[in-house]
Amino acid sequence: MKKLWEKHWQLDQQVEAFETGDDLLLDQKLVWADVAGSLAHAAGLKEMGILSQKEFTQAKRGLLKILLLAKHGEFTLIMGDEDIHTKIENYLTDHYGQVGKKIHTGRSRNDQVLTAIRLFSKQQLFDIWVAAVHLADAFLCFAKQYEYVPMPGYTHMQKAMPSSVGMWASSLTASLLDDIVLLKAAYTLIDQSPLGSAAGYGVPIAIDRGKSAKLLGFGAVQSPSLYCQNSRGKIEAAVVAALVSLAQTVNKFASDVLLFTTSEFGFFTVANALATGSSIMPQKKNIDAAELLRSKVNIILGYYNSIVGISNNLPSGYNRDLQDTKKPFMEALAMSKQICSIAAFLVQNLKPNRENLVAAMTPEVFAAHQVFDLVTQGIPFRDAYKMAPPKAPLQGSTLQWITDVLHRSTHLGGPGNLGLNALQKKLAAERHCCHNATMQFTAAMARLGVYPASRSGGIAG
Repeated sequence: MKKLWEKHWQLDQQVEAFETGDDLLLDQKLVWADVAGSLAHAAGLKEMGILSQKEFTQAKRGLLKILLLAKHGEFTLIMGDEDIHTKIENYLTDHYGQVGKKIHTGRSRNDQVLTAIRLFSKQQLFDIWVAAVHLADAFLCFAKQYEYVPMPGYTHMQKAMPSSVGMWASSLTASLLDDIVLLKAAYTLIDQSPLGSAAGYGVPIAIDRGKSAKLLGFGAVQSPSLYCQNSRGKIEAAVVAALVSLAQTVNKFASDVLLFTTSEFGFFTVANALATGSSIMPQKKNIDAAELLRSKVNIILGYYNSIVGISNNLPSGYNRDLQDTKKPFMEALAMSKQICSIAAFLVQNLKPNRENLVAAMTPEVFAAHQVFDLVTQGIPFRDAYKMAPPKAPLQGSTLQWITDVLHRSTHLGGPGNLGLNALQKKLAAERHCCHNATMQFTAAMARLGVYPASRSGGIAG
């Protein structure tokens, strides 16, 4: 295949394989995004008179034909192809002549790949956003269902104070809501159009970057042009940093599940659909999914470190090193969607063992409460602290008595006032925000005739 930079020499095959390698597989996921960017760019070239109306119609027909071929597995990158951008341009040139030769006017592969990655990233972030909201909702439903089921609270891995299953689950909901704040901030950075910045220094023709950005559903034009290239790696790292935060929440959940489902604790039971066995020990019921959920934060953190490491110490402008940020970035996005989905399935198949939880509410858990009982009688806290025994005598060990104790912490966020309704409102607002952003982007793509398939990076329709 002809290279866009092709001169009078031929690239060594071993070098070519080294330079492209897995990148061709990654580029296959960007077909729809590069087509969308090319459609918007072609519209701008038509407005400038570089493409005639007939040529623009041909370009659009050819680009949409590429989408259809890709959908049916008939537009596939193979060794010898330079990248998705070259393959698309060569297709247009082979089938429509002058149109293919003109389509690259005013842009570089540098802003092409940035535009495609940004569009792909937006679609993936929508999926992660939806998955995170769904997981937060699963935790919140769990918290509401078991709001006052008692559960010892721990500090330093030792029993500390009375808590509840509702408090545990709602804390995970709140954590995810914070993660979504970071996701939205990262989305704002991604939602800038680099198209028209060319190799990073603009072009000496009057390209309307604002119009192409609007056609592609971007919220802003990224400027100056040089920053478009300098931001590659930096913005991807910001996105993955948000994904690390999300994975940290999942890690906390998985770590707790693995601890609290041991026979020593027995606080929760996990449905058999999530358990595997042992090849040698017939009694084993292993929650491998939780163990793998626990590990994923470290893998995503590794992706973050790779992206930051690759993009550091580079001079301004495009450097080929940045190609190697594509794989860890795309894999971090895919992994984040998956862990949210599996974590939601796990919480939906988790059941508290009430009897074990009540039995675990042993006297020492209530020692601090006895201190505060003395404080309400007018005794200074420090004196009351010394007076209270390490193991406060229980007035009763019934579920009702323990539930009454939980109800006494009525301040916002305490076991008796978890603020579940406020969390529900925040979650509803995030769901609405996500829906609106997704619909705006989908509408922009639909106007171009491009329909990214949710959760696959491919195309639908």
